[in-house]
Amino acid sequence: MGCNQQKFSLVFDENSPAQTMKDATIQHTDSGRLQMIMWGEEIWNYDDEEQTQEFPKSVKATFYSETGRVSSIITADEATNWQRKKLMNLRGNVVIQDLRDGKTTYTEDFWWDQDKGEIYSNVAVRQVGRDGMIQRGTGFRSDEQMNNFVIFNPRFTMNL
Repeated sequence: MGCNQQKFSLVFDENSPAQTMKDATIQHTDSGRLQMIMWGEEIWNYDDEEQTQEFPKSVKATFYSETGRVSSIITADEATNWQRKKLMNLRGNVVIQDLRDGKTTYTEDFWWDQDKGEIYSNVAVRQVGRDGMIQRGTGFRSDEQMNNFVIFNPRFTMNL
């Protein structure tokens, strides 16, 4: 009696990720200092020129100060990280919690340019302060530690 053998063929599309991870965490350090821990429900790593990482589902980034304390937490629906360019984009329901001053910022598009050491957005933004003050604008720019956070075309309202 002979064995029943089946042949399988795997075909990889050049646009397919080289590695897929589920419920994964990535640590980002600079000169040995922890700057960020990024979690993704899924992370797709590509073997392209930019060493692209896609976070197609929920993503959370926790940023640390120079003293090692959590300074801010950012959540979004999805993200792309171009490791060689040192550029990251978070999209969809982006929430930025600055734990130092208690402000929470909401936008749909967030960029982190690690070479320039800045974060920014060019779309509608709403920031709610601990005191209930709401500031709206058409984007923002700041250093990556969020020390010089400027909202463009600001409009203020008080939440009563």
